[in-house]
Amino acid sequence: MATSTSKPKTTDIDTANTAVKHEGDHDRVQMLSLRADGTPDQHNPEIIGDKEAAVKAAQEQFKQQAVSAADAKNAGDGGSTVEDAPQDPTIEAAKAEHDKVAAAAEKAAEKVVSALHEG
Repeated sequence: MATSTSKPKTTDIDTANTAVKHEGDHDRVQMLSLRADGTPDQHNPEIIGDKEAAVKAAQEQFKQQAVSAADAKNAGDGGSTVEDAPQDPTIEAAKAEHDKVAAAAEKAAEKVVSALHEG
C-alpha cells in the first residue's frame, strides 16, 4: 500500500478567518473599546485628545473589567438569603483581590494609553 506525502487539501474554511493586516489607515479614538480578552477592538488604534483624560478613562475601564473577571472566576454558590445572617467572611478576601487586580489594571491602562497616544 502506498503512503501519501502530499499536504492535505486547503479548504475555504481554512483560509476564511485571517487577521486583518495593520497597514494603511488606523482608528483614532479617545477611549479604547476592548474585546473580552482585553485586546483593542479597533484597527491599529491611536489615542487622541487629552492624554490625562484618556488614562483616567482607560484605568476605570480596565479596573472594572479586572474586578468583574475576578468575581466571575471566584463565584461561589451565591451566598445566603437569610436577612440576619452574619457578614460573609469571604467579602474581605474578595475585596482584597479586587484591590489587587484593580491596581494592576490601572497600571496596565496607563501603559497602554502611553503606548497608543500621539502627543
